Amino acid sequence: MKLVIHTQFRENYGAHDWDGKGLCPQYWKNKGGDTYVVECTLEQAQDAGFYAQLGRCIAHRSDYSEEYIISETLVDDVDFDADRVVEEWDTAIYATLENGVLECVRDQKSYDISNRVIGFRTWLQDADGKSNISYVQTEEAA
Repeated sequence: MKLVIHTQFRENYGAHDWDGKGLCPQYWKNKGGDTYVVECTLEQAQDAGFYAQLGRCIAHRSDYSEEYIISETLVDDVDFDADRVVEEWDTAIYATLENGVLECVRDQKSYDISNRVIGFRTWLQDADGKSNISYVQTEEAA
């Protein structure tokens, strides 16, 4: 099964000039978001603890930015079609949750009209953020 999660990312423009004293100025702007496609078993899909761990790995909030889950859809492997759950302009993050850590991979597409995959990024993501980030280029960008 696949759990498709859409997020919203927001940045606090008020924090850019903040001196760190007093309350942080609030001027939030939406800046897009991500689509996570998380592999899971039927047992995980029925476990509230799985969703809680996953949420801690994806969502974050600080005075400067925040990302939160806006929707989630459970899709059987037989019915999964990436073109139906990922917008054409977006590149999904494919992930698995192991021991409270989200193991992520995302294709890197070229910036020309072909939009072909030229590499991929991998990283680990937990409640403290991202780590072990790597990039592998498989062909030259145009």
